[in-house]
Amino acid sequence: MLEEKELITEADFSIDELVKRMKKSEMGAIVSYLGLVRDEDSEIKGMEIGVVSDDAEKEVEDLKRNALEKFGIEDVGIIHRKGSLKVGDNIALILVGAKHRKEAFRACEYLIDELKMIKAIRRRELRSR
Repeated sequence: MLEEKELITEADFSIDELVKRMKKSEMGAIVSYLGLVRDEDSEIKGMEIGVVSDDAEKEVEDLKRNALEKFGIEDVGIIHRKGSLKVGDNIALILVGAKHRKEAFRACEYLIDELKMIKAIRRRELRSR
């Protein structure tokens, strides 16, 4: 669905475009997760996201492959932003295409949890104080 260079990028993305690229006639559901930079306590200005090794994209690819095998889904798309982001900016997008919604939701939840565990992607809040 997504080219390898799109996995971890500074560029923002269009959810609509990525959903269009994923759609297939055998899918009954596409579940999406959009992670955003939030201001939890009125002091957060944004977030700095860095990639500390070349292993990050390999880990994301492995995560996608694991989800495809574990949940029997049709397709997975993951994009994670890097660089300096402001409150309200997109951080990550996960799309899961499946024949049935239940598998799509389960796989998406799994991917959200596992994506946050990738140590090669570092997130740091930028605060006003």
